[in-house]
Amino acid sequence: MDSVPDQRIEALPGAARKEAYMKIEALCYLRGRKKYSERQIAEKAGFGGVEAMHHQLETWGLTGLLPFEKPQATSKKRVAGTKPERKARNLGPRKELPSAGNAAPLFKERLEALLESVELLKHMDESLHGRHFVRQDVEMATVLFPWEHLSEKGREEIRKLGADGDDFTATGVPVVFPGGVALSPTETEAILIAVYALAGGDIRRLLVALHLDSSAIDAEAQEEIRQCTEGSRPDDKKDGLKVLARQLATLVRGSEVRTGRPSVRSKADHAFACAITYYRKQGLSDEEIARKEAHRTREDGTSYTMKDIAELGDLGLSWP
Repeated sequence: MDSVPDQRIEALPGAARKEAYMKIEALCYLRGRKKYSERQIAEKAGFGGVEAMHHQLETWGLTGLLPFEKPQATSKKRVAGTKPERKARNLGPRKELPSAGNAAPLFKERLEALLESVELLKHMDESLHGRHFVRQDVEMATVLFPWEHLSEKGREEIRKLGADGDDFTATGVPVVFPGGVALSPTETEAILIAVYALAGGDIRRLLVALHLDSSAIDAEAQEEIRQCTEGSRPDDKKDGLKVLARQLATLVRGSEVRTGRPSVRSKADHAFACAITYYRKQGLSDEEIARKEAHRTREDGTSYTMKDIAELGDLGLSWP
């Protein structure tokens, strides 16, 4: 068994040390009852899972509390008629990434700007001429109202503010001006619609709110909208927003974007891959791991196959 750095219990903070001793006490009691499986002991003692419990006992330097399991002897020599040993395909060298929290102020800045633009949309007028969007943009500005140009009603309102006979300056006034003609809505609208879709918004509700005639959207148009959001080649004709967003994030974080369907592993797969690495270090074969973890299922409830175990094990992942 590969050794792991000890983390002596006495070095833990008070609350964590007390919790650790309580777990060990429960473990010893349950083992002594000789009626519980290793999985049941791990769950009842508060470790969460077998591999997590074994890893924690190793970390605490309590390997004597691990169950005795004699691994099957394996020979490195290839037996005639058998397949050659498969070469592990791990994920590659580990490189620490900057914390995503570093960009929190940048994200907040843009989100606040988007929220401001949402308020301006309430004052914007837009019409569709054929395929062309004609819009009137809105900006918040400081406006001077000369006294002689004001109506009597306007003068009365200004008198309520304590000014009489003077020109009046107002700040934060929505001012409308020509916004241009284009084959697509404003950039602000496009960004907000994209953010809503990327954030998992209900596209049907969005269509009801914004589409010229949402009741007339046929199946072909619905499919085109789906592809713009969820599309992924080669199954679809295009990559949608979510695929493109992942590609952008991949590049920003310093990796590379390649063609082909991306390999995605769930949280459950990740946890099982760590467990497989742990068991392999103990000398267990994949068949033994399959029997030991027969209760484990994917996020969709299906069971892991021997092929799954081999592929997940080859990732070379370990517990943090």
